[in-house]
Amino acid sequence: MTLELVRSEAFRASSFIKKSLVVEMMEKDRDHIQRTVRQLGDEPGMEVIRIYNARGEIRFSSQTAEIGTVAGPDADACRACHGSGDPPADLPSADRARIFTGVDQQRILGILNPILNEPGCASAECHDPSHRVLGVLDVQLSMAGVDEAIAAAAWRSGLVGLGIIFLSALVIALIVYEAVHLPAKQLRRGTEALAAGDLDVSIDLRRSDELGQLARSFNDMARNLRTADAELRDWSVTLEDRVREKTAELEDINRQMIQVDRAASLGRMAATVAHELNNPLSSIVTYSRVIARQVEKDMPHGDRRAKVLEELELIRSESMRCGRIVKDLLTYARESPHEFKPEHLHDLIDRASKLAGHHLRLGSVDVSVMPDLEDDTVVCDGDQIVQALLALMINAAEAMPDGGELILRTAPGESDPEHQVMLAVEDTGAGIPAAIRDRIFDPFFSTKSETSGVGLGLAVVYGIVSRHGGTIRVESEPEHGTTFLIELARVPATAPPSTYEPDISEWRT
Repeated sequence: MTLELVRSEAFRASSFIKKSLVVEMMEKDRDHIQRTVRQLGDEPGMEVIRIYNARGEIRFSSQTAEIGTVAGPDADACRACHGSGDPPADLPSADRARIFTGVDQQRILGILNPILNEPGCASAECHDPSHRVLGVLDVQLSMAGVDEAIAAAAWRSGLVGLGIIFLSALVIALIVYEAVHLPAKQLRRGTEALAAGDLDVSIDLRRSDELGQLARSFNDMARNLRTADAELRDWSVTLEDRVREKTAELEDINRQMIQVDRAASLGRMAATVAHELNNPLSSIVTYSRVIARQVEKDMPHGDRRAKVLEELELIRSESMRCGRIVKDLLTYARESPHEFKPEHLHDLIDRASKLAGHHLRLGSVDVSVMPDLEDDTVVCDGDQIVQALLALMINAAEAMPDGGELILRTAPGESDPEHQVMLAVEDTGAGIPAAIRDRIFDPFFSTKSETSGVGLGLAVVYGIVSRHGGTIRVESEPEHGTTFLIELARVPATAPPSTYEPDISEWRT
C-alpha cells in the first residue's frame, strides 16, 4: 500500500515536471529547459531527471556530464518500451515505473513519462508528423526516505506486534492462571487434605466447565467418604459394644458352667454323705427320745434328773439340726420327679407369700406384690418355683433383722419379652458387698453365723432355676438393698431328667 502511494506521488511529480517543460519545449528554449531540469534535479529526494529523444540520446539531464550520451534498447530506462519490438505509444502505468538499486546500494524509483507528438508539436519544422513519441522524460527518485520510513514503520509494527503478543500472552497467562491454575491448586490442596485424613474438606469452585464438574465430583467423593467413615465408626463402636456384651455373656456362661460342674460334683458327694448320715441321725434322735422318756419315768425328781433331761434334749436338738443339714444336702443334690405343666406365676407368688407369712411378720417385714404381666402362664414345676421363692423371701427377711420392705415384681423378660417372664425379689436390707457377690450361689458359702445354716439356700435356688432353663442374677449395693432377678422361659426348651430320692423331711419325735 505504501509503495503504491509512492508510485502515485512519483507519477504526479513526473507529470508536473513534464507540464513545466512544455512551454520551453514549444519555444525551443534549450538553455531554459536545462536550467529547469537541473534545478528540479537538485530538489531533495530527486536522483536524476533526463529527457531522451526518439533515438535514445540524452538531450537534457540534471547531471550535465551525461548529456549527449546514447542509451541503447537494453538500457534500464529503455527496456520497458523496446523490450518487445516497436515502442508503444501509450505504455501502461505499471510498466512505466521501475525500482532498481543504485551505485550506493539504495533503491531508486524510476518513472518513464513519454513525450508525445501532440498537434502543437507536430506542426513544428523539426518534428516528423509520422512519429507519435518524440522522447521520454525519465524521472528517478531516491527511495531512501521511503525505505527509512518503511523500516521505521516495520520497526514500530514489530514493536507493536511484540507488545500485542506480550499483552496477549499476559492476558492468556492471566486467564490460564485464573481459569486453570487456581482451580487446579484448589483441587490439589483438597486432594492432599483428603489424603491426610481431613474428610470435612470441600472445594468451593462454582463453575460449569470440566473443572467445576471435577470439583463437584470431588466434593461428592469427600461427602461419601465422610458418610462411610461415620458408618464405620458407628459400626466399630457397635462392634465393640457387641464384643463387650458377648464377652460378658461368655464370662457369665463360663461362670454358670463352673457353677453347674461344681454343683454336680458337690451334689453327688452330698447325696452320698446324706444317705450315710440319714439312718444314724434318725437312730440318735429316736433313742434320745426313748431315753428321755425312760428317765422321766424311772429317775426321781431332782437336779440330776433335770440335768440328764437337758443333756438328752441337747442331743436330740443337735441331731435334729444335723438332720436339717442332711435335708438341705438332699434337697440340693437330688432331682425329685418334675411335673412341668402350665402354672399361673402370680398364684405361685401368693403360695410362697402365705408360706413365708409367719416368718416375715415376726421379722416386721412388709410384703408388696407388683404384678405386671397380662399373661402370667408359665410351664414349670410349681412346687420347685414356690420352694425357690420361699428360700429367697426367707433370705431377704434375714437380711433385714430390724424390719423392712420386701417387693415381689413380675414383668416381661428383658431379652425376649414375648417368650420370657421376669420375676424379681427385692429387699431393703444391708445389701451384698461386691467382693462376695459372685460367690453367693456357691454351695456351702454363707455370711451367716455357723448356727444359722450351711449356705445351701441360694445354691438350691440356683439349681431350681437352672433346671428350668432360666437365669438368675443379683443386683445389690451396700446399704441400698438387694434384688434377685429370675428370667424364665414361658415354655422351657427341654424338660430336665427326673429321678426320685426318699425325703427325710419327716422326723419321728
